[in-house]
Amino acid sequence: MIGNKVLWQGSELTRLFAIPGVPDVTGISIDSRTVSPGDLFIALSGDPGPSFGGGEASARDGHDFIAGAVDAGAACLLVHRDGEWTAPQLRVGDTLDGLWQLGAAGRERTHGKIIAVTGSAGKTTMRGWLETLLAPIGSTHGSVGSFNNHWGVPLSLARMPAESEFGIFEIGTNHAGEIGPLSLLAKPDVAVLLNVLPAHIGNFADMAALEAEKLAIGTGLTAGGTLVLPRRFSDQLENAVAAQLTFGAEADADIRLLEIAQSHQPEGAEVRVSILGEQHQLQLPFADEPRIVSVLAALGVMVALELDLERVRQQLQHLSLPVGRGNEHECGRVLVIDDSYNANPGSMSLALTNLKRRQTEGRKIAVLGEMLELGEHAEAAHRAVGLEVAELDLVYTFGAGFAGAGGADAHYDDISGFDVSAFADSLATGDIVLIKGSNKVFWQHNFANKLLEVLAKRAPNELG
Repeated sequence: MIGNKVLWQGSELTRLFAIPGVPDVTGISIDSRTVSPGDLFIALSGDPGPSFGGGEASARDGHDFIAGAVDAGAACLLVHRDGEWTAPQLRVGDTLDGLWQLGAAGRERTHGKIIAVTGSAGKTTMRGWLETLLAPIGSTHGSVGSFNNHWGVPLSLARMPAESEFGIFEIGTNHAGEIGPLSLLAKPDVAVLLNVLPAHIGNFADMAALEAEKLAIGTGLTAGGTLVLPRRFSDQLENAVAAQLTFGAEADADIRLLEIAQSHQPEGAEVRVSILGEQHQLQLPFADEPRIVSVLAALGVMVALELDLERVRQQLQHLSLPVGRGNEHECGRVLVIDDSYNANPGSMSLALTNLKRRQTEGRKIAVLGEMLELGEHAEAAHRAVGLEVAELDLVYTFGAGFAGAGGADAHYDDISGFDVSAFADSLATGDIVLIKGSNKVFWQHNFANKLLEVLAKRAPNELG
């Protein structure tokens, strides 16, 4: 929804679908629960993916929800079958094709710079950071939530106002052959590969296949576009047609991490980096190396866009994390790290490494959920985590993946058998609690917030 601004004029949609009598619309929705007055409601059929509450072959037909969309004020409907609906209708052969046409048209009508971001972890965080850095410079449009699949990317493109100076889009994958077509649709001026971790590895032959899929983010780059990627992947690109900017700690990285020093501020770090051979001192609101490396990728985007780095530097102190991506909450004298949005072997290892490095007078406690979509790699991946947690004081594991993996002080089939209140009562001064697992284990059940709510009701002197 773009306020009350006309997003698509009837004449534009008429040209696109060759159907007269189309009203102006002020937004686009594919979910009847989120329709606002003036929206075009697109009745999609099939599996929407986890970002839209689907996944695991969860199929639905959006035509079954049109009545609710009309009641909510939908201005018109995009449909591919007949029905007795009261709102004006655009009839197409397939509504998903129609959505992709709208996405392509949304991309074509803007003259702004488009950035596409992929990676096994950190896409939503990076999109938010880029919005923070670019919004003071020009009108910025970004995808919302984790709209990064075959529904989310064209929807986000279709919602982009024509006058946008910057558009930032996440592009994800669960199976081979998904990123390339979405990159071709978005036609980015800058494409970013953050990392490649064994997420969804169960749907790929091996890590090499997963890496090739991620590198396909550069497929749709515009002429003169730039691919920003970790230094270690640049050698895998043969006959590259795009300019490249690499980042990392390697001596020959274009955007290179030189030093991380303790900040004079209560939190964060002072970081020394080299950008195309020129050294810069940066103040960041966090101190863990994986996030600092991601900042290097963001700086690569700024360089690719030829923006004033001094102006960007001022905004770096305002970078934040989306909910569930490692946010830290102080509850009395207990620190809760909410990293519950998702997990894969790589991000799990990073989270545990950061926990083990923390200094505290209390205990280091891990509350871990199983990692999904690992296929034949699942057993080995969970056993590896069981070995990694040996240095921690207390470990709880959840889900079938961790059954028999070892390393846990207590294991539960799911969170229904876990007493959150009793756990909160057991926490003492100085304890650090990490919550990390695949989306369906903790995030979809609001587990972290429930723990925080219980802790918030405890008086500080009741803890330890």
